[in-house]
Amino acid sequence: MIKRYISQFIKDSLKDFPAVLISGARQVGKSTLAHQLKEEGIIDHYLALDDINNLESALTNPDGFINQFQGSIAIDEIQRAPDLLRAIKKSIDEERRPGRFLLTGSANILSYPGVNESMAGRMDIIPIEGLSLGELQSYPNPSTFIEDLFLTNDLLELAKKWNQILTQRPPLDRKKLLDHIFFGSYPDVVLKNNLRFRDRWFSAYESAYIERDVRNLSNLLNIISFAKLYKLLGLNTGHLVNHSELGMEAKLDHRTVTRYIEILELTFQLNVLRPWFTNDRKRYVKTPKVYVADSGQACYLSGINNPNLLRSHPSVGALFETWVWGEIRKLLALSHGIDSHFYRTSTGQEVDFLLNRGSQYWGIECKWSETLQKDDFKSLTHMTESIGPNSRGLILYTGKTIFLFSETLMAVPIGLLA
Repeated sequence: MIKRYISQFIKDSLKDFPAVLISGARQVGKSTLAHQLKEEGIIDHYLALDDINNLESALTNPDGFINQFQGSIAIDEIQRAPDLLRAIKKSIDEERRPGRFLLTGSANILSYPGVNESMAGRMDIIPIEGLSLGELQSYPNPSTFIEDLFLTNDLLELAKKWNQILTQRPPLDRKKLLDHIFFGSYPDVVLKNNLRFRDRWFSAYESAYIERDVRNLSNLLNIISFAKLYKLLGLNTGHLVNHSELGMEAKLDHRTVTRYIEILELTFQLNVLRPWFTNDRKRYVKTPKVYVADSGQACYLSGINNPNLLRSHPSVGALFETWVWGEIRKLLALSHGIDSHFYRTSTGQEVDFLLNRGSQYWGIECKWSETLQKDDFKSLTHMTESIGPNSRGLILYTGKTIFLFSETLMAVPIGLLA
């Protein structure tokens, strides 16, 4: 069984908080983690709300459902009975001790209509996605890439540390990278590594997701137009959201496009990355970018049915960026206090990702290339000059060597994300 890095993070939170919510898309491994914690004796009881008897009990008598057990409880798919949060809050207030409740949710339950319990101070929320590059490579510990960025401003020191790491592992060649992008990170798909199974799995997943999860959120939703918008967003992963164009192609009004995107984000199918801007008069773009949460799903929505087709596909750069952002998000889930944005000016200078912790900023660019030129650093140079002396930048590329471009800019192989 593959070791999940987030597992220890969850165990630590259960020692500190009365409740812990693991939130993420369906089939990313939430239930598996809950079962593992029960097998390890960290959780006493496991209840799945996919079970009709459990669900009926939770809906009709939330307080009785919570109070029937002694010890700690794992409740799977909590969004199916949102009123349980009220009963859980009441129970915690009566007996406040850590590790009482482990919840999993395939939707952001705190944003559900009618849910008024914030659970502030009572519950830690831990995002989970599919298998990371490091987990698939069976490395014992997660990459320190994100944390390393904020430990020093000395790029030479960073280069020395990262070079040492790279010499201890095989390089990530472009063929393997194409497979990672194409199959994505859903455990069932990536571990099976079979083209027919992958196509059938994503087809069934999309149908079940729309028919079940989305309908639970909105009975007024038009399935055909929602599916069409979902596909259009797959074709536009990594780009700025253009509600007008999306609405014209899907034959939806602006308000409906906005609502459907919110549902996709709420159910972790879509990641919306907000732009960075200041309060001064400099002109920064304020339109967000959208990413399909899983690169394999983005490939499926784009009609790419073979990793060899991906190699020469016109969207390979955007799909590579989608995969990179997924890997960065998985590492950010293991860190604290780091904000994420992207950087773009009204004149078109853009940096794919901008991370900051306090006054320290790092811009990160993705390049589907094995070689780099001076112009590749143009946007990062603009960003560092605009933000100031506490900003640095790097390019993640498919080459094999680390090199310093200047005192504030460098290029590093993509394998450092593992």
